[in-house]
Amino acid sequence: MQKYFMRWIALLIFLGNFCYGVPEVEFKNSCVPLENFSNFQKEVLLKSYLAGEKDGFGYTLAAIAWKESCAGVYKMNFQDPSAGNYHAYIPGVINRYPQLKQNGFTQNLVGAMLVEDDNFAAEIAISELKYWQKTHNGDWKKIIKSYNKGYSWEKNTQADIQAENYYRDVAQKVRQLQDYFQSTAFKKVALEFPKKIYQESLGQKQLSNDNPQADLKRKEVQEKILYSKNPQKEESFLLLPIYQVGTEFAAPMDKKPTIIKEFDLIEVY
Repeated sequence: MQKYFMRWIALLIFLGNFCYGVPEVEFKNSCVPLENFSNFQKEVLLKSYLAGEKDGFGYTLAAIAWKESCAGVYKMNFQDPSAGNYHAYIPGVINRYPQLKQNGFTQNLVGAMLVEDDNFAAEIAISELKYWQKTHNGDWKKIIKSYNKGYSWEKNTQADIQAENYYRDVAQKVRQLQDYFQSTAFKKVALEFPKKIYQESLGQKQLSNDNPQADLKRKEVQEKILYSKNPQKEESFLLLPIYQVGTEFAAPMDKKPTIIKEFDLIEVY
């Protein structure tokens, strides 16, 4: 009788595991070293550099992508909430556009846009950097600290410590990237990059037909964000072409002046 009972217990345990078991998932919470970056991550660094270079934030934006999302690997932070390669603070992005309501739907939609559209995420990050550049009269250290903590680091000791650590890490990453962009492994990816972008441009995703009403609402909000005038900064958020698609590809192999070279960062060594 006891043997029969134990068989039933074993069967129930097996069925319980079968019905309620969760799939095995490999959870990661760290970024691999730069030299182990995948081609995808290298492309994120390259796109970030090209997006920011025209405003003097080439290496800066690439370093922020590395710092915030491990170059596109971890694009969501539900605690903030923030999203995208550069982890833009979602409520802050919505606040730029008075015509958008601050609600769950809009936050989810903007978060999805930041994750799906790297160009949009880059434009938001550059706009933020340019705002702090103007606010701090071009002081790169203060720009980076404010990108991380806004104005709070100027008033709060703990926030200042966190912002200082953030700045030191980003500055160190900039230095590493300046050397890394000259490496053979990175140049190989960079030389193939224009061809890939051109191929992707031929097959742009269209709105699906699964839920026409949701797609129309999504398109409406996208147009408000991408083509509206920002009254606070008087800057258009039209997405500009930032890629060189041709037979030659010079940047970033030829180093160009970037804002970081104008400041003394000796303290981070």
